[in-house]
Amino acid sequence: MDIQASDLRYFFEAARSKNISRAAERLGIGQPSLSQAIQRLERILGTKLFDRFKTGIQLTPAGQRLLVEGKSALEVWERLKAKTRAAESEIQGHFTIGCHSAVGAYTLPKFLEKIFRKYPEIELRLRHALSREILEEVVSFQVDFGLVMNPAPHPDLVILPLCEDRVSFYASDSGLRNILIFDPALAQSQALIRKLGKIPFEKFLHSSSLELIAELASKGCGTAILPERIAKLHPPLSLLNRNFPFVRDQLCLIYRSDRHQSAGARMIIKE
Repeated sequence: MDIQASDLRYFFEAARSKNISRAAERLGIGQPSLSQAIQRLERILGTKLFDRFKTGIQLTPAGQRLLVEGKSALEVWERLKAKTRAAESEIQGHFTIGCHSAVGAYTLPKFLEKIFRKYPEIELRLRHALSREILEEVVSFQVDFGLVMNPAPHPDLVILPLCEDRVSFYASDSGLRNILIFDPALAQSQALIRKLGKIPFEKFLHSSSLELIAELASKGCGTAILPERIAKLHPPLSLLNRNFPFVRDQLCLIYRSDRHQSAGARMIIKE
């Protein structure tokens, strides 16, 4: 059994009053309740805290020690409670946001500028990986918030749709059209290649960086499989052919349903 803070407070008043009935009156409780609290402390600590006399009570050496050490411990506990409550009501905290680096390129700049200007007590860390990896890390408590594409439903997650995108084939007007540059690890790339049927490309170049893929295509090195929002960040790029297939993407904010009740977390979700 653990020591209760209320029992310590009752003990302090009894030590100050040196009389059980007087201490109970000051505390606004019945004398039996105060006696039981002292007995609980003595039982947990395995020693007497008071010597009882007809005229009142007197602290034992063990009681003297508890009086000194207990007050310090209770003060630490009260400060800890105050700080914990403040964390729930003040816009502050440390949070990790996970997303694919390419998704972060068009979602994070305005968001981060607003956060840093309005909420200086918020500390953020960025984690970059594929959407499916970020989802797993949110579920396993490694990442607080995820910006992910097409998340699979999960019983522990809140999933909030943010915007839609579409993935297709982009090239610059004067660039090479016979070389396809893409990330083979992305499900969207695999789906598009299946939809193509007969492949109208002679060579393939693989990269895990959508930013590099977009930059290469914008400089004429080939045709890129890209989300439209990434392609728009590189103005020379345009749809290769409107008859080519595309797949739809949905960007979502995800976080665990059993976390993030603080004011700082609620602000991040809102923004």
